[in-house]
Amino acid sequence: MNRIASSKPQIFLLHYAGGDRNSFRPLIENLQSHFQVETPELPGRGNRMSESFLKNKEEAVADLLKQIKSTRQKDVPYLIYGHSMGAILGFEICHALEKCDDAPRYFVPTGYPGPGIKTPTSIAELPRAEFFAEVRKLGGLSDEVMEYEELLDFFEPMLRADFGLLENKNNQTPDIKIQTPVYAVMGKNEKYALNIRNWANYTSAGCECQIVNGNHFFINQNFSYLSQVIRNLMNAAAAK
Repeated sequence: MNRIASSKPQIFLLHYAGGDRNSFRPLIENLQSHFQVETPELPGRGNRMSESFLKNKEEAVADLLKQIKSTRQKDVPYLIYGHSMGAILGFEICHALEKCDDAPRYFVPTGYPGPGIKTPTSIAELPRAEFFAEVRKLGGLSDEVMEYEELLDFFEPMLRADFGLLENKNNQTPDIKIQTPVYAVMGKNEKYALNIRNWANYTSAGCECQIVNGNHFFINQNFSYLSQVIRNLMNAAAAK
């Protein structure tokens, strides 16, 4: 099906571990009147449920990059937003797009303090009870979901695959610096929130950082705030 061209800027929303193209539904609803909202997703979920999970970060970056390139409307500006895993992958995606001479106007990472900060102990291979105890600490699954074994059965393979993808021992921390401005946001109860200024080491452009109330999934209570930030960034970029 041919896509209908639009003059609206684009925004690409990169989901977190265990997420899919619908993970940011409230954010999409707040942005769709201002942006062409694009929601690439990794295999093994959503519209790609029948596909096998990916094994490492390099494969995930390549997969998402292919989707972004296929839906980019070159005559309009765009932003990339990613939460947690989406922020980790989005950083390398920005770098790849810059090399293609198609840099985003802004990169908005949330729930991640940038490369080079010590990460928690690997959890992908933990026994089920311990694994979900760690997931629960992040706040990604509600108490209601945690009470139903059937729902845990559904989410467990996807979560383990995504955490395993990030924890793969063959992953390399990229020795790169992007040229795209960064606007980073973290919840004040996140373990590495005070390291958020680390992002300034990984961009040669501007870097703004904010810490807001909440845990790793502060976004669930702050979709209106995030949509306003994103709209303001695009308006500021357009005015330059």
